[in-house]
Amino acid sequence: MHNNIFALGAWLAMASTYSIVTAQNQDHLTYDHHVHVLSPRLVADWKSLGMEFSRGDESYTDANLILRQNESAGAFLISMAHLYSTEDFRAICTSGELERRLVAAENDYIAVSVARHPAKLVGFFSVNIFRDYAVEEFARCQANPNLTGLKLHLPACDFDLENEEHWKQLSEILSLAARENVPVLLHLSAGEELDLRQTAWFWENVIEPHPRLELYLAHLGSAGGFNTSSENLLLGYHLRCTESLVLRDMHVYFDLSGAIIGDNPEFPRTTPERCHRLAELVFKIGVKRFLFASDYPVFSVSETRTNLIQRLGLPAEELTALLSNRSRLFGTLPESSHDAEQEREHTPE
Repeated sequence: MHNNIFALGAWLAMASTYSIVTAQNQDHLTYDHHVHVLSPRLVADWKSLGMEFSRGDESYTDANLILRQNESAGAFLISMAHLYSTEDFRAICTSGELERRLVAAENDYIAVSVARHPAKLVGFFSVNIFRDYAVEEFARCQANPNLTGLKLHLPACDFDLENEEHWKQLSEILSLAARENVPVLLHLSAGEELDLRQTAWFWENVIEPHPRLELYLAHLGSAGGFNTSSENLLLGYHLRCTESLVLRDMHVYFDLSGAIIGDNPEFPRTTPERCHRLAELVFKIGVKRFLFASDYPVFSVSETRTNLIQRLGLPAEELTALLSNRSRLFGTLPESSHDAEQEREHTPE
C-alpha cells in the first residue's frame, strides 16, 4: 500500500513538472547543439554503399527545412565530412586526393547552409586528425566565416584510446584549436568502457593543458544512453574541478544528445536509475554546463525534449533553465537580411 502511494506521489510530481515545463517552453524555441546536415552528394554516395534512409533526401540536406520541422531557434550545424576517410567509404574514395576533395566539398556544403541563415546556425567542419591534409583543411575552413567550430569524431578516425601517440596527435589539434579560437565538438568514444582513473587522466592531461579551448563534449562523452563511461567522464570532470581552477574556468560544456532514450525501437531504453544518476551529476556540475542537443536525424528535437522533461527528473526550474541554455556562440552571430525578412513574414500584425 505504501509503495503504491509513493509511486502515485512520484507520478503526480513528474506530471506536474511536465505540465509546468511544457507551458513555460511553449513561448520560446529550443537551441539544438547537435544537428547533422548532409550534402546531396554524401546522401547519394552513402546510398550507393547500401545505407537506407527513412525520409526524403531534403530531410537530410535542407537546413531550413530541418529548422522548421524541429521548431528550433538555432542549431549547431555539423559536418559529416569525416565519413569519407572511413574504411566504409573506400569504394567511393579511390585515391587520397579524391578523399581530400570530397571532405572539403562536404565542409563547404555546411558553410553554404549556414550562409543562408547566419543568425540561427553555427557551422562545424570535420576532418580526420590522422590524415596528412588535416591541418591544411583546418586552416582552409577556419578562413571561412561560416565555419566556426571543429567536429572531431574520434571513433571514425580509428582512434585507439590505449595508444599514446594518438593522444599526442589529438593534443596537437586541440592546441591548434585553442590558439586559433576554434571551438571543438568532441565525440570521444564509441562506447568503450572508461573508468574513473582514465577519465581523470583525460581531463587533467588532455583538456586542462589548453585553457583557452572551448570544448563541447558530444553525447556526454560516449555513444549515448548515459552509460558508465559517460558517468565517469562527468564525475571525473567534477572531481578535477574541485582541485583545478584552470579547468573550472574553462569553457567546457556537455551535449545531451542521446543521453536519455525513451521508447525507441532502435536503441535500448535508459533505465530510471541511470536517469536519476544523470540528474544528480547535472546538479553537482551545474545546469549551465549542459546543452540541449538532439543528434538529428538520429533523434528529433521533440523526442529529445520529451525524454528530458518526462524522464530526467529535474525540478521544473532547473529543467526550464536547461532547455533554455544556449551556447555563447549564438550570441556572436550576425543577423542576415534573409533571416530578418523571414522573421517579418512570420510575425503577425
